[in-house]
Amino acid sequence: MRSAVFALLVLIAGADTAQAQAWLTVADAEGRFRLEIPVPFDLPSSQVEPDGTVTFAYVHETPELALRFEVADQGEAVQALPTLVSRVWDSERMVQMRSHVAGRRTYRMVAIFPLELEGDPMILRFMQSARYRDDRN
Repeated sequence: MRSAVFALLVLIAGADTAQAQAWLTVADAEGRFRLEIPVPFDLPSSQVEPDGTVTFAYVHETPELALRFEVADQGEAVQALPTLVSRVWDSERMVQMRSHVAGRRTYRMVAIFPLELEGDPMILRFMQSARYRDDRN
């Protein structure tokens, strides 16, 4: 009986490990930001706007969840603002955003998910993971 219980516990522990989400810590070369993002994620090509703003993003998407960390470098410094947080929802999706400005750089974290995932540990971990170095260049 003990061996059957032990085998069952090993199977449960193995299944839990298989369902665990893998994470990766990413940062820019200058050390201006660091965050944790679930794997797999994409790093689409940067985009250059007509005003010279360069934007790139780290994106993790599943059918029910999208997590994005966007970085925009403006041509000149922007007035530093406190971290801004917003939440908007309709009958199907919640959009949660957090923005941070440091010098010429604006960072935005975005989570888009169905209402039933509100409070999900994966979303919370992502939204709370970003760390910034506030330099003014």
